[in-house]
Amino acid sequence: MMTDKKILRAALLGAVMSLSTASLAASKPVSTSELVQQSGYQQTWQKMVKGQKNLPVWARKGSGTSTPPEWVTWQGKKYQVGNICKPHDCANNFMYVAFSNDKKQVWGVRVEIADTPDALDHPSKHAKYQWLGKPDSQMKAMLTKQIESTPDWN
Repeated sequence: MMTDKKILRAALLGAVMSLSTASLAASKPVSTSELVQQSGYQQTWQKMVKGQKNLPVWARKGSGTSTPPEWVTWQGKKYQVGNICKPHDCANNFMYVAFSNDKKQVWGVRVEIADTPDALDHPSKHAKYQWLGKPDSQMKAMLTKQIESTPDWN
């Protein structure tokens, strides 16, 4: 009789633990680079990078070090905005991207900064920009604001 109770208790504990693990996995934020790999986002990303010259592999694939995207309202519209950077070189090579609310369009800006002391101390003076997805002036302003909100941007 004791054995049956132990088996039942173990089975219940296992069920509770698996539910807890599943709910934790479901609540884990997705990084921007993981978002880019998801269905719907990936197709839109490929359209944005298609035909872009001098685009490094990490940027073309949307793979790299990144944080979870955030929802941003700009000019009355919602965008999912995030950043991705080149692994082991985030200070010198990064990009900000903005997906439309319906995931049908994405715009981005890739920023490259020379690896010199002055450039790293004053990145805004040495930055080279590569605009992706044909952003209009309003979208460029929104993406630029994202870059300028970075603590080390001066």
